[in-house]
Amino acid sequence: MKKLVVLVFIFVFLLVFPGLADKTVRDSEDATHILVGEVTGVEGYYDYNEYGDYLIFSRVTVRVDKELKGRAEKFISFSVEGGEVGELGLRVSNTPVFKKGQVHRLYLKKLNAIYKLIKQEKIKPEAKPQTECCATFAKWPQNTASFYLNPNCNDMTPNCTYSEIDRGSGDWQPVFKLVIAGTTSMTKVKQDYQNIVFFRKAKGGSTIAVTYTWYNRTTGIIIEFDMMFYDGWKYFSFDRNCTSACNGGFYLSVIAAHEFGHAIGLDHNDCTASIMYPYADYCETGLVQSVDRTCAATIY
Repeated sequence: MKKLVVLVFIFVFLLVFPGLADKTVRDSEDATHILVGEVTGVEGYYDYNEYGDYLIFSRVTVRVDKELKGRAEKFISFSVEGGEVGELGLRVSNTPVFKKGQVHRLYLKKLNAIYKLIKQEKIKPEAKPQTECCATFAKWPQNTASFYLNPNCNDMTPNCTYSEIDRGSGDWQPVFKLVIAGTTSMTKVKQDYQNIVFFRKAKGGSTIAVTYTWYNRTTGIIIEFDMMFYDGWKYFSFDRNCTSACNGGFYLSVIAAHEFGHAIGLDHNDCTASIMYPYADYCETGLVQSVDRTCAATIY
């Protein structure tokens, strides 16, 4: 696990990448309820999130077996982005996937009788057949895809933003070819068979960026991705004509390389050498590694 030390505090950043953070102590303080229980049901449905994105959500029902903080009903429910409705599935890169039979420790905040998930820790996971350096969830029918970029980023010009996104996406070659097809003004996520990348004028809490990957749940074939970077973070370029030296932020191409891994069907893994490892420090410079191309090659 990579760590960033600031004064006497240690901050660990979850790249989504999520982007941040394994804040166990603060999560405990923020949570009104900490519960241990088994998932008894997952129901997918469509709704809008706080930014007006039209998404698939999952309503997760849990049988509460242990109360570590707060009193709760025997069965509680909460909703998360991502899930499946009919033949369509949506994987959201910063959101855990809940499945019936899993046992979790849940950190929840209850407000007006509604539970909101802060974070979870899987206690009884399903078996993991994939290696620690490779986890996949879906694939494109071919090893190439194009996308449209909205280059309106706070920290650099559109041309510099274009170059950084192109560098991050291009690093997946030769296993997978990602091509910028043009620019767009879109700033919303929706399933419309058009791949877009854009910046959202918000902080995003502990999240740097999110990739929404739409797929056919029967075939496992990806049909679209939308990628969003929270513009409240500081982004830098390796090109000194674009930005100053990185300080207290992230190289945009490095974050993009991770997110494009999700866009082509790769999940987070437990390998510290991988771009898909879900933790990083400020100003990390590593892009796609050989273990990542090897993983991608298992599905392409």
